[in-house]
Amino acid sequence: MNGTSKLRPDFSVTGIMQPIIALALFAIVWAIYGISYGFVSLGFVFGMYAVLSLLYLLRTGNPWYIVTFIYQVTIIIMTLIAPKIGLYAIPKANFKPLLLLMILELAVMVYIMATKQLKWRGWEVLELAARNVNEATNGFTERPRPLGKISCTRNELTGFSNYLKRKLIAFTIKEENRTVIVPIMTGDEYRLPLGFSNDYSENTRVEIDFEGNVIAQISKKDYLRYKETLAFDQLVESLGQLFIEFFELYKNEEEVRIIYKLNKLNTSIFK
Repeated sequence: MNGTSKLRPDFSVTGIMQPIIALALFAIVWAIYGISYGFVSLGFVFGMYAVLSLLYLLRTGNPWYIVTFIYQVTIIIMTLIAPKIGLYAIPKANFKPLLLLMILELAVMVYIMATKQLKWRGWEVLELAARNVNEATNGFTERPRPLGKISCTRNELTGFSNYLKRKLIAFTIKEENRTVIVPIMTGDEYRLPLGFSNDYSENTRVEIDFEGNVIAQISKKDYLRYKETLAFDQLVESLGQLFIEFFELYKNEEEVRIIYKLNKLNTSIFK
């Protein structure tokens, strides 16, 4: 499973854009208005990130977003009260406890990044879907593929849906008679997860209705991420079978094996 990737290399910098934007704005405002207002601009940016953390917490249920929110709020406070340069500067002695708190929070943030607690796992899902597909006989088709039926109750499917969303394996959309499972790649984590749109028609997805019928589809955009023209029907079937396997592991209370399969790929924390 740790062999050569079947996906094209990803050279995007989406995963590090937030700190780049924050530092660029800080430098511009500092140059024009001075360092105090530069720190205010930095606090403003982290204020927006804190709002995003709360939205992600509400939309996914992933508790690690609480940590990022607290870390971001700590930075906001520090930008305002930093000794000598903050708009509401306080003495160094009073600032030290907050600095120590931020260092502790930063250590936790490093742990979160290293263990991929807040990483969307769409890249790993596409890799796992392609692991047993070696033929290159046909290309992309718009037609979703029915994959048979699984045995599930409505409560089991709802619990599975919530688990996938909480672990950022996929974003899930609950409809009247089915659940739609949409793997999310880093860089695409805003539109569906934050509720800007519920249109998943152009996304890779697995649909499971309350009777257990399974349908899968891989989007053209994701299909073109693969290095080779893999047999599309086999690839779609493999994606559906992957989530069927995940459901069985969840149903048997073996969710740890799902995370193990994803982590074993050793993909970058920025993918």
